[in-house]
Amino acid sequence: MMLSNVGGFVCHIANTIVLLYSIIFYPDSTATVTSTFIYVAVLNANVFGLFLAASAGIIVNHMVCIIYIAIADVTATF
Repeated sequence: MMLSNVGGFVCHIANTIVLLYSIIFYPDSTATVTSTFIYVAVLNANVFGLFLAASAGIIVNHMVCIIYIAIADVTATF
């Protein structure tokens, strides 16, 4: 699960970089209202995907820490 989370995060970062690069250096690609709306929608989707990937990583890290503390408490009592 951790590798897929990192893979998704990296793909969203790469896609965001390519999208911003094309918006900045190719302004003709956002000449019409429709194409501008599509670029903004894809950018919002990537930001939301980054948020989900980061929050999933935080939750996984939190659960691993809780389990590690619980195991350490059990072994400390013996």
